[in-house]
Amino acid sequence: MNSNPQIENLSLSFETLNECYKNGYFSVIDVVNEVLRRIDVRGNDGVWTFLLEQSDVVQRAKDLMDMDAASLPLYGIPFCVKDNIHIEGLPTTASCPSISFIPEETASVVKRLEDAGAILIGKNTMDQFATGLVGVRSPEHPVNLFNPKYIPGGSSSGSAVAVSAGLVSFALGSDTGGSGRIPAALNNIVGIKPTPGVLSTHGMVYANRSFDCMPIFALSCNDAKAVFEQGLTEDVSDPFLSNFTALPEGEDNSFSKQIVGIPAPEYLEFFGDANAQNCFENAVSRLKSLGATVVDVDYSIFLEAGRMLFDGPLLAERLSSIKPFLKDHSNDIHSSVRVIVEKAKQYSAVDLCHEYYRITELQALARLLFENIDFMMVPTAPTIYPIADVKANPVSLNTNMGYYTYFVNILNLAAVAVPSQLRTDGLPFGVCFVGRAKSDFSLMALGQKWQQSNDLYLGHHAGLIS
Repeated sequence: MNSNPQIENLSLSFETLNECYKNGYFSVIDVVNEVLRRIDVRGNDGVWTFLLEQSDVVQRAKDLMDMDAASLPLYGIPFCVKDNIHIEGLPTTASCPSISFIPEETASVVKRLEDAGAILIGKNTMDQFATGLVGVRSPEHPVNLFNPKYIPGGSSSGSAVAVSAGLVSFALGSDTGGSGRIPAALNNIVGIKPTPGVLSTHGMVYANRSFDCMPIFALSCNDAKAVFEQGLTEDVSDPFLSNFTALPEGEDNSFSKQIVGIPAPEYLEFFGDANAQNCFENAVSRLKSLGATVVDVDYSIFLEAGRMLFDGPLLAERLSSIKPFLKDHSNDIHSSVRVIVEKAKQYSAVDLCHEYYRITELQALARLLFENIDFMMVPTAPTIYPIADVKANPVSLNTNMGYYTYFVNILNLAAVAVPSQLRTDGLPFGVCFVGRAKSDFSLMALGQKWQQSNDLYLGHHAGLIS
């Protein structure tokens, strides 16, 4: 790190901030004031639905400076949360302002992160009610930092852009079918999607509560891992939480010891995007150069599971979450969101039973597949679309974005999305490591090694000092 850093050019990576605090380059007050300055400079960028008052954030920083920094693993680390996650006393809108309400309790994971020393900055824009992978299904929305004509990815759009833009060190989102991975890929950052039931989801507006996850956006897998570790807890208020016993990581998680599955050629789909296809081929070549054994896998069970998310009886769970808002605020619901969710009404309880039986069968088939591979690598997103194209064809293009993500939670798997390279058009391309349930730590370790194997800068701010 630069021995005399300028705060205006400072990376907000955990390593950088910890070194600044340790060596007295900057105080926590200096950092939060710089964070708020950066946010102010960007103006109305569609990233935020709510920002804490500067006086409150600075007071939080002052309080931290009176504490023992060594006892706080996330001391002075600024973060934000998607606006379907509850913060006591602050409005929750799920990017539908007319349903705004003030929750009486902060989400369990957020409490733990604040107890560990993290500093909340605000709440972020999202695809309304977490229904979408494009990031433009809200009254105002952010744009892609690498080209403002392109989508930022969703539904956790503002959370990912805030990290990539250097406005916070990490962010929490929600992930049902890819919302913690697609925005990571499209913004050149890391997205950690935990195994369902590992991190508490108590305290949020749900999409599919039975398998919703709370993902972590960060610049590196190591940063995300630090957040993940602090978020782990036994939370009796969350009936969907499972006891987490991590699968062993192995001695060094070297790629040379891994058997990695990729979709067989007949299943690879990029929707005509040769640029994305070339990037994935480069990623596979790189994986082999790192010593991994790459094998083709039958991707059909993953496609079948993925289709269930927005084209079947599982929509009933999503409808149950937002039905009161559809009734009372129907004019404020984004048209694409309303059309998708109300499709649930055409299915019966018997249909839903049959769907869950088939999901159980597919989960068993996935477990068998993972007995022969260590993990699977897929493109995080098969392509990236201009905003104008998505608004002209909102449903089909959104569906295309989930080709490699929709299945993961349904099949009770873990995933880590990591940057891979910049495309020839300057847009980011990322890959996703998918592993069996509770392989979270293993995948994060491999993701960190992947990041260390090239010199791709983190986020959007190539010029920031780290």
